[in-house]
Amino acid sequence: MQKFDITYYPWDKFNYQPKTFITLEYLPEGYQVHMTSYETELRTEEIAHNGAICRDSCMEAFINFTPDASDSYLNFEVNPKGIMHLGFGDGRHGRILADICDIETLQIKPEIFSDRWEVSFLIPTDFIKKNFPAYTHTPGKKLKGNFYKCGDLSVFEHFGCWAPITWEEPDFHRPEFFREFTV
Repeated sequence: MQKFDITYYPWDKFNYQPKTFITLEYLPEGYQVHMTSYETELRTEEIAHNGAICRDSCMEAFINFTPDASDSYLNFEVNPKGIMHLGFGDGRHGRILADICDIETLQIKPEIFSDRWEVSFLIPTDFIKKNFPAYTHTPGKKLKGNFYKCGDLSVFEHFGCWAPITWEEPDFHRPEFFREFTV
């Protein structure tokens, strides 16, 4: 299991940096993702998959499953209700949104506690192969990506990341700042 601590807040205006971490675990059937944020002032307005989840309290995982063969990545963005925005492509523009039936196969499980919120979901191997035909599912696989915490319209607008981003304005769709990792 690999843990990714969200510690960089490059566009911090309000000194609001909720402790947030994401874990990614290799399983024979895919990757288990578990996201935790110690945030209590939650915004949960979006109620439809593939909506503007980043406006809510949101945690995100952007992952390229075949960095040696493709520049494309999947962006998994989820709010405290377990509503997800899921796209595929090689940058911000021209992304292809996942079918709602694909999102529903991820087994999204949200939980809200008094001091934090958590979401877990499974990225099935078949779903990965559908988007990355060259992908082979083996432990210790080299992947590339970044992990985020944001809330564009939350009480305190914030944008945090695992791998630092050097950019003038908030923009998570910057694959040039993705970092390699193994799971």
